[in-house]
Amino acid sequence: MALSLRNIRSGALVLLLLGIPVVLLRSSVGDTRGMNGFDKAVHRIGAPLEAGITYTANWVGSFFDRWVFQAQMLEEKERIEQIAREQKNMLVDLVQLKEENRQLRRSLQMRDKVPEDLLSAEVTGVEQSPFFRVVKINIDREGDYLRRGMAVISADGVVGRIGRSHAGYSEVMLITDPASKIAVEVARTHCPGILVGATEDSARVRIIRCDDPVAVGDLIQTSGVDDLFPKGHEVGRVTAVDRKVDGQIVDVIPAVRFDRLDMVWVVLATAPNEDREAGVLHGRPVAQGMQPLK
Repeated sequence: MALSLRNIRSGALVLLLLGIPVVLLRSSVGDTRGMNGFDKAVHRIGAPLEAGITYTANWVGSFFDRWVFQAQMLEEKERIEQIAREQKNMLVDLVQLKEENRQLRRSLQMRDKVPEDLLSAEVTGVEQSPFFRVVKINIDREGDYLRRGMAVISADGVVGRIGRSHAGYSEVMLITDPASKIAVEVARTHCPGILVGATEDSARVRIIRCDDPVAVGDLIQTSGVDDLFPKGHEVGRVTAVDRKVDGQIVDVIPAVRFDRLDMVWVVLATAPNEDREAGVLHGRPVAQGMQPLK
């Protein structure tokens, strides 16, 4: 019995819900002049209700449209950001590749600019402290090529000298190392001096004999008198001058950025001195022939 009453109530509710739209539709399509009192009452009540339902339906529809649109925009935003990240990574890779190619071209051009016998080496690390400053280099060749004291240069200038050699790498004592001493000269005046390491990024030169004063900005280069570094390789620029009674002491900033080194060159043998008589034709000596005995 309870089940039958529940079915009756359910059926009545269904009929009511179906009947309300039918009554509202009948009152809305009919002519108001021919309506009876019931239809007019339904029309008065149904018009605001219909407007409310329409407004609510439109609002709900626009809400879902905005929600779908925002979801699409979010997906598009994430896609564009992903593309931007990929493009940025590609740009960084291209910049690094360009810099590596530039360094490689400069290094390869050393073969044409430097007459000395060179051996290329890859820089594997840099170590600096108040007591020593070295870079580690690796040569991808078999055999014992390196010797202690060999000069090391780069495309930018002088790096240092070979210190210790190990099985897998060699240590290069930088020109800024306090134990480093290199024969140099002022490129403008050719005044000789000795360059000694001072700080992590500077060195000091004592000008031995020079009547011409050294100026800030002067280029310091190797003099070649020590038979280690070939003559004319750039060492650095003068940043300060301290004139003494017995000479001049100048501060020098190295031309090489040691923290940015990728490749260096080891000077295996210095170039021979230029033969100034090469290509000069000499006359044949005059034949004396046989002379009678006297």
